[in-house]
Amino acid sequence: MKMAEFKNKRALLILALLGTVMAFLFFRVTFGLLFILINGLIIYVLVVLCLRKRLWAYRLIGAAYLIFVGTFAGVEGYILKEADETGNLSDDYGAVLILGAGLKGEEPSKTLLSRLATGVEILKMREDLPVVVSGGQGPGESISEAEAMGRYLVGHGIDESRIIFEDASTNTYENMLYSRRVLEDRGLKEGKVLIVTNDFHLARSKILARDVGLDATGYAAPTPWFVRANYYIREYFAMVKTFLLGRGTLDR
Repeated sequence: MKMAEFKNKRALLILALLGTVMAFLFFRVTFGLLFILINGLIIYVLVVLCLRKRLWAYRLIGAAYLIFVGTFAGVEGYILKEADETGNLSDDYGAVLILGAGLKGEEPSKTLLSRLATGVEILKMREDLPVVVSGGQGPGESISEAEAMGRYLVGHGIDESRIIFEDASTNTYENMLYSRRVLEDRGLKEGKVLIVTNDFHLARSKILARDVGLDATGYAAPTPWFVRANYYIREYFAMVKTFLLGRGTLDR
C-alpha cells in the first residue's frame, strides 16, 4: 500500500469515526452501535499496524485491547449472573422499591413499563407491603418519574395509601440513598427491601443499595428485546464507574 493511499484511507477512517461520534451526540445513535463501530476501528488499526510491521504500537494497543476484552467479558458475566434473580416473595421484606426510568412527557418508557408491570404483580401478591416509587424529573419529562409511576400503580389497582414517593433522585445511586431516607422517615427500614428493576440493572442496583446501607434483594423485570443488547453493553461502563467511584452516574 502506497503511503499516500494509506494516508487517504486513514483520513477517511478518522472522518467516519468523527461522523459516528457526532451522530451519537446529536441524533441519538444507540450506545451499542457506537460500541460496535469503535471496536471495529480498533481491530482495523491493529491489522494495519501488523501489516506495516509497527510492532511496538501493535503490541501496546493489542495488550490494552485484550485487557479491555477480558474486563468486558468478566463484568458482563457478572451482570448476566445477577440478571435472572427473582427474590423469594415469602421473605420478610419491609418494602418494595421500584426504580424509575425514562418518561416521554408523562408517559412511561417501555423499560419503565416493564418494571411497573412486574411491581404490580408483586404488590398484588404481597398486599402487606408498602412501595417506594423512586425517580425525579429529567430532560424531556413533564412530571417526575415517581409521579408517573404512582399514577400507573393506582390505575392498576394498587391502593394509593401504600405508595411512598421519592421524586428527587437523578441516578441509581440517588435512587438508593434517597429511598433509604424516605423509608427511615416512615420508620420502614426494618427488613429487606425488594428492588424491582430491569434484568440488566440488577447487579449495579444491589451494589449501590449495599453502599447506602440497604439490605436489598432484587427482582428482575424483563428488558424489551429491541433495546436489550444496547442496555447490556451500556451497563458495562456504568458498572466500571461504580467499581471505581462507588456510585453510578451512567443512568438507568
